[in-house]
Amino acid sequence: MAFQFGFSNDEDGDSKQDDASATGGVIHMPPPDARPVQEHALKNLLNTLPDRLSYSTVRIESPTGRVLHLPRRELYDARVQLISEGSNDDIVDQLDTSDLRSGVYEGGFKTWECALDLASLLLDRGPRKDIDELIRCDQIIELGAGTAIPTLVLFQHALMNNIPLNFVLADYNDAVLRLVTLPNLLLTWAIYTVDSEVGNPELDSNPTGELELSEALLQRFVADLKHKNINLMFLSGPWSNSLASYIPQSAPDAGSVILAAETIYSPESTIAFVELLATLLKRVKMAKAMIGAKRMYFGVGGSVDGLKEACREQGAVAYEIENHGVPGMDSGVGRALVEVQMY
Repeated sequence: MAFQFGFSNDEDGDSKQDDASATGGVIHMPPPDARPVQEHALKNLLNTLPDRLSYSTVRIESPTGRVLHLPRRELYDARVQLISEGSNDDIVDQLDTSDLRSGVYEGGFKTWECALDLASLLLDRGPRKDIDELIRCDQIIELGAGTAIPTLVLFQHALMNNIPLNFVLADYNDAVLRLVTLPNLLLTWAIYTVDSEVGNPELDSNPTGELELSEALLQRFVADLKHKNINLMFLSGPWSNSLASYIPQSAPDAGSVILAAETIYSPESTIAFVELLATLLKRVKMAKAMIGAKRMYFGVGGSVDGLKEACREQGAVAYEIENHGVPGMDSGVGRALVEVQMY
């Protein structure tokens, strides 16, 4: 079943709202996905990168006025690579006709507006207390990572402040992980830590650019992460207990923070997502999830109220973050930022 969510041509601020007219308003969801979960080694993903990456800039502004510019691989650049490989024709077709097709493509090439809301919140909360002193948190998990904008906020903070962290990035499609998730992490590292001779533009005044990917640069990337004790793990596949089994458990005296945005667009996706969320939250004492979502996904049935109910059924409490002050969240279709913890 393919969905077209009806967004503008601007990739920022895309909205997961279903246009159900083509199906008479009836949404038929597929049975549980039997696709296996796979781990993708950083070295193998790096070997799939092209000679250069074209990027644009995402401007993140926090409720208190802090600003961070993050590089993001251009969608057309990822599409060209995808087409040249000739092995993901189903995904290429979906990029032209729909934003999501269950069992084929889960929308990871686009940056959804609730991901920007979550990134805005994290820009204030990560470097302060709450996430929560990252010294006490040893693991960041992003479910449905896609372009990974929320993770990039904390990744950049960890890089600049020498904070050791494990990042787990999970997306349904392995193509998303290697074509946008990893490239965006690499771009963020290069922009903020590499000397000017390999390209370090001021992103506010030069919002687009290209990064040449030499073997030396990629080796430096791997070495720098190792030196800073920052680990990257990439997982593809559906939300399931199998996916949870791949994710390492945090140290006894540390905790995990789980990030997600636009993952509850249907009742079925909400149930699968919350079941996985509860499994991960139960494993450590200090763990919480932070989720960006529409209050209602018209035509597909997902909602924040549905998320809260599903959490209650799993023995978790979901509560909206009040007075967050993220611009634009109450305009149009309302959006929310939700924290989830186990009782």
